[in-house]
Amino acid sequence: MKATLEKLQELSKSGIIDKYAIGGGIAHFYYIEAGVTYDLDVMVIMKMSQTPLISMKPLYEWARLHGYESLDEHIVIEGIPVQFLPAYNPLVTEAVEQAREVELFGIKTFVMRPEYLMAIMLDTNRAKDRERLVRFFSECSFSQELFISVVEKFGLTEKYTKFRAMYDT
Repeated sequence: MKATLEKLQELSKSGIIDKYAIGGGIAHFYYIEAGVTYDLDVMVIMKMSQTPLISMKPLYEWARLHGYESLDEHIVIEGIPVQFLPAYNPLVTEAVEQAREVELFGIKTFVMRPEYLMAIMLDTNRAKDRERLVRFFSECSFSQELFISVVEKFGLTEKYTKFRAMYDT
């Protein structure tokens, strides 16, 4: 993992991406007891081109030039499958912009804040997200005030109300 994080840092410094933040299962491990995950999810804000479409081509070109293979939706970097996901909505964009700079395995990197991870789980609402969200409420130290403000800002109040009714958090 350390070598993979070093390559993320290198990729960020190359200017291909503006910002990135680790999300998904690996980010969850930073805040709650570990579960099972297959890959490293990295949310990215790409350098803007002249078109409104987000192109991941520069990222895949970087991978090819550095000898990293693509495997389905992943780029295998130093043995770790990495899924690069463009910040696909305003919530995820803000989550990347507000990510915490942390040190993992001696490498400085960025991890989404728990309040944003929780809001994203609430928004996606997959079974595994609901399960993880319950665990965040019981195991994670987070700002309730920030979480509620993110929920309200991104129109997730109804989903949160339904979640609370279902899971009594």
